[in-house]
Amino acid sequence: MTRAAVQNRLRHYWKMEAANVFFAPAIGTAVVIHDGDHVGLPMIFAMLATASLLVIGAFALRAHYKMTKGEPDTMKAFVPVAARLQKPMLLLCVAAMVGAGYALWRDKGFSPSGIATCVFALLATLEYINYYVVQLQHFDHAADFRRLIAGQGFRRSHLARAIARYRIGGQDTPTAPLSPQTSP
Repeated sequence: MTRAAVQNRLRHYWKMEAANVFFAPAIGTAVVIHDGDHVGLPMIFAMLATASLLVIGAFALRAHYKMTKGEPDTMKAFVPVAARLQKPMLLLCVAAMVGAGYALWRDKGFSPSGIATCVFALLATLEYINYYVVQLQHFDHAADFRRLIAGQGFRRSHLARAIARYRIGGQDTPTAPLSPQTSP
């Protein structure tokens, strides 16, 4: 994949991730209300966890996009912030999961609100893993999907690698934009 192709892909991708910060909670809320249930505190908390991680994802993707355009300053500014937010985001995911368990217990089963709370808690946890641990998303890029199917497994996420470089030596960004083999 050429640098221009990576740029084109990322230019739209970070915007889609940012839009989901608003659309995912709006759709979840609409479905729960349509089904005659209410949006309770556990669901709000799980939506907040999901939205927070989507914000981090949107900023990470935008930073990679800027880097492909020869503007590494966005990544240099973002990585330390993302590193400081890693533990709070993990705690937010754990709290969302606890809230989902509480919602199921409170409703004595699977109510629309309880299901939505579980879905949002799971989404938040998957977003955390996708950005801070390993790249889970392989369905949107043929090369990544072929790599997964070939049995090469999951690789560390780009953000996890950048944070590791930052924590080890203060280097928060690679010296060059993403290569075709490392595109998100």
